[in-house]
Amino acid sequence: MESVARIVVMAALFHDIGKFMQRAKISPDSRYDKYDQNEIGYNGAHAKGSADFVARYLKDPVIEDLVLYHHNPSKSSHPDLATVVQKADHLSSAIDRKGREGTGNVLEEPLQSVFPRLLQPEGSSVENRYYPLNSVRIDKGAFPVKKQDLGRWNLVDDYKAMWKQFIGGIEQIPSPAPVSSVLSLLKLYTSSIPSAVYVNEPDIPLYDHAKTTAAIAHCLLEGEKEKPFLLVQGDLSGIQNFIFATVIPEQARKGTAKRLRGRSFWLSLFMDAVAEEIKAECNLFEPSVLWNTGGKFLLLVPNTKKNQEQISYVSRKVNELLLRKYGGLLSLALVIHPVGEDGILSFSQALDELAVLSSEKKKQKFLDCGLCFGAEDEVRPLSEFCDVCGHPHNQAQCPECLRFVDIGTKIARAKWMLKGEGHSISFSDLGLRTSYDLVSSLPADIKAQVITLNNTNLGDIQFKNRSGCGFMFLGNTVPLDQNDVLSFSEMAQFSNGVPRLGYIKADVDNLGKLIARGLPKDDRTISRIHTISNQLQFFFAGYLNQICDEFVVYPSLCSKCLEQVKEKKGREIVLFTEVDDTEKPVESTWYEVDKPCEACKKKAVNSCYITYSGGDDLLIIGPWDTAIRLSNRIYEEFRRFTCENPNITLSAGIAIVSHRLPVSRAVNIAEELLEEAKGYHSGIVSKNHVSLFDECLPWREGMGDRGLSSLIDITDQMIDAVNNKKISKGMVYSLLTLWNQTYGDIVDMSHKTRTDTRLSRKRYLPHLKYLMKRNIEDRHRQGVEELINPVFPWIKLPVYWTSLALRTDDKKKTGKIRG
Repeated sequence: MESVARIVVMAALFHDIGKFMQRAKISPDSRYDKYDQNEIGYNGAHAKGSADFVARYLKDPVIEDLVLYHHNPSKSSHPDLATVVQKADHLSSAIDRKGREGTGNVLEEPLQSVFPRLLQPEGSSVENRYYPLNSVRIDKGAFPVKKQDLGRWNLVDDYKAMWKQFIGGIEQIPSPAPVSSVLSLLKLYTSSIPSAVYVNEPDIPLYDHAKTTAAIAHCLLEGEKEKPFLLVQGDLSGIQNFIFATVIPEQARKGTAKRLRGRSFWLSLFMDAVAEEIKAECNLFEPSVLWNTGGKFLLLVPNTKKNQEQISYVSRKVNELLLRKYGGLLSLALVIHPVGEDGILSFSQALDELAVLSSEKKKQKFLDCGLCFGAEDEVRPLSEFCDVCGHPHNQAQCPECLRFVDIGTKIARAKWMLKGEGHSISFSDLGLRTSYDLVSSLPADIKAQVITLNNTNLGDIQFKNRSGCGFMFLGNTVPLDQNDVLSFSEMAQFSNGVPRLGYIKADVDNLGKLIARGLPKDDRTISRIHTISNQLQFFFAGYLNQICDEFVVYPSLCSKCLEQVKEKKGREIVLFTEVDDTEKPVESTWYEVDKPCEACKKKAVNSCYITYSGGDDLLIIGPWDTAIRLSNRIYEEFRRFTCENPNITLSAGIAIVSHRLPVSRAVNIAEELLEEAKGYHSGIVSKNHVSLFDECLPWREGMGDRGLSSLIDITDQMIDAVNNKKISKGMVYSLLTLWNQTYGDIVDMSHKTRTDTRLSRKRYLPHLKYLMKRNIEDRHRQGVEELINPVFPWIKLPVYWTSLALRTDDKKKTGKIRG
């Protein structure tokens, strides 16, 4: 028998689906013509469409009744339940919406991005941007644009096309419809549909409104009267140490790339398994998980004594097992915060209060566990401990490390993730029931929820799956050659010049401030904050793969594309790889080309490796020069995605290191550089900067500074000038010497003082003039002066880059076993 809670959740999910029908010009059945405003409420015209949809496709008379009367519960056959849906609708949306001047036209106004409004005063100059009316997809077409760039002003045809696709999916879902499948369909087809337009700013997607309404309704139905809502936050500590720490770094080199990615993804699955455990213990549905990204999740749970006890039980059980297995390396801060309706209406304040509780919980790790400080287990010789992770084992290879290598290998090829029980990626040793598997083909007999990875084209077999279906975004770009992940040493050899790796560590500046105070006080509510989180996850977990796909190499080329290499429109890369213990490495030839043909494009291999991405941060490893260019592309695309709002920015640190440097040390260097980019070391917060090569620079020009984007162009010109004998290598090093003589004392200054000093000091000019006269031929001098003179205060980065690009280490010493 269908539970009352499921009925209410489904009614909340579909209560506004009639708006979709209205805009697609789909009329409800004539039997609903008799319902006027006195019957269904003043704003309830769309409710007739919602009821007709439920009657046709869900065939549930109770849900039909609830959606029909959600604007006038007194007329419902189930007034108490209809009131729950109505109140949830108001808490999620009605009070949440920002009023507007005049009225809007739903058939002419698409969804408006919330990003231009963040941290902006009234009358801001940031222009509104709008999302094209499409199903969810991972490409530039999903980015908000200026209204005049949308291409059409009447959206009826777009709504009709979307409605047809939506119904095609609904008709295949089995009965009773799995909530996960329903939620996935709503996300797929209503994420670009505004929830309200007529008298409100259309900046809340219908999907976010439906999902949060469902989560709120469940709490109102079962939660305590005064404070029916229980915010549950899980925050995982020790992530970086867990992913990167090794006992003996030299022994950990083989399989490093796969193992790191496997560990990172294992952590995200672990957090999902914890959320699933809470869902099972508290009888929740999918909308209750508001978000789960970056090692942190947030659930909205009915506030009952039983649920609080069950969550405390999960917290204690998981942390005790984490402590026993990993010795305190990982810990889960699971905190609860009961709130009333005011906590939903002022959602950012509730999140601030939750953050304080979580911070306190992190200071008391394992306090609720049965700690044991005595010796346990038997004494083992050192030879029985893994050189990589330190775990004891009595097998030829450490099972723990093999598990992570296996996951890292599967990620690169997987198209689907299976979620349920009895799968290979299990957390039963940590007291969790949900398990997972990554597959490249679906089994004939599916007995698990099927989740498509980085692909929103859900197939028939998934829709019809009784265990539910969905899709997720995953930063899974890896350099994959014939099903084998390239090693870090091989990736380093793709660099121009000296083989080195670049570690990019980046995150969004002031994210807490954006969420807590980015919007006017009355607008800081659950659906808008959910929208911001959802959009950031789309960029960092999904679209980031598209940016990385711009940086590729080719293991072979056709004869026509090889001509481009000969014409200097590409380059040939000699790669050395040790495949066994012999001294002589295997040599192979790879290529980089500007404009490959369509056939050669299919052979492309990514040159960078996403170690993790999601939420608002990332760590990417790649050839050092590619890493710099990639970071700049990520910034440019992020700024475009966030509508060029000057208050939504990104900072990054890029560590340029040998591939032999232990990964944990390289990541720490990148972390220190990220902190420098945010201004933490100088004491003056700068942010919106990138730190690399002993420089901390803005991404773009401004306030007298040279930005990374322009210095990349200067570097390319300098390298070209050296290659064409216009500038000698000795001259390049002389420029660095002169820069140090002029600005060598500005290292410990604040960023602003450093910039002012660079702009004011001119004592280098006569020396630079002398260098030019002595080292540059007359026919080239003017061009070289026009290149170098304007940027000399920032010449250190181009000089460092040029010197590395023109150097070549012995790559035969670089090759290592793949993995």
